[in-house]
Amino acid sequence: MERNREQLLDALMQIVCSRPNDAVALALAPKDAHVGSLDLWCVSELKVNSAGTVEVKFVDRLKAIGLLLDSTGGGEDGMNALLAAMDAAGE
Repeated sequence: MERNREQLLDALMQIVCSRPNDAVALALAPKDAHVGSLDLWCVSELKVNSAGTVEVKFVDRLKAIGLLLDSTGGGEDGMNALLAAMDAAGE
């Protein structure tokens, strides 16, 4: 059970720390992108219509941060724990 909790917290941290750069690059030049190497943790949906228009929807980072804060106890102590975890992750 603890392992699943850690995996979930790691995934939330990936979402919070993910940058949109790779998603934008994929949307602008999909044929040039190597999808396996892209950081797409912040993407919740990517659509390409028949005309070639690309729509990218991003995850709600505030919600992910709220979940992380709740998991660390919330309040000032939770914020300090979250910031320490982000520092440890090199963000």
